[in-house]
Amino acid sequence: MQDFTNENLDLSLLPKHETVALNELNKKYWKVILMNIAVFMLIFGLAAYLLFSLLKATRPEPYIFIGGYLLTGILLVVFYAISIRKRGYAIREKDLIYKSGIISITTSVVPFSRIQHITLNEGVFSRMFNLAALHIYTAGGISGNIVIPGLDIELARAIKEELSKQVSQQESKDNENLNQNTTAQKPANTQEYKSGTAQEHKSGSTPTNPASNELTRDADGN
Repeated sequence: MQDFTNENLDLSLLPKHETVALNELNKKYWKVILMNIAVFMLIFGLAAYLLFSLLKATRPEPYIFIGGYLLTGILLVVFYAISIRKRGYAIREKDLIYKSGIISITTSVVPFSRIQHITLNEGVFSRMFNLAALHIYTAGGISGNIVIPGLDIELARAIKEELSKQVSQQESKDNENLNQNTTAQKPANTQEYKSGTAQEHKSGSTPTNPASNELTRDADGN
């Protein structure tokens, strides 16, 4: 039996994901974002115009609607411009790293063993610029899933193929280890059974049937 140890780890020696150089998203993805913002602002503008028409009897100030409309568009452009600069990804030998966020930065490190499957999504505007988004589904559920947008379509397919290959290899290793553990337990159980059988023969005892003993006691009593 191996001695149990539980020593402290030197945290300074642990690998730091902050030192990993992350890959930026494709620069053409910014055009996709602007087109999405334009569509949103068009729908938002129509809704604001309808609302202004319904409230026309109360004589609302048009400057309020115009100012709110322009402010919304400016804030969306600024927020997405900051967001796209802070996003990045990297693929290492055993895991994937993805960073995103605007005010609060989130860095996800997903081992290949936690990945369940990967899908490729091509939006209408993304397809116009040969871009795609990589959806990575993990064992952690929705909270652990990752979406990497703004990837060149060929690069996204190559990453998907590589990740799928890594996941398959990891599953094969897990199955192989499981089979080895199962095989290693069988001889031990067989040896234990043989030892018990040999001990019974050595002592000269034979297994008895409880029902036979009960019938014998009843016969003696009668």
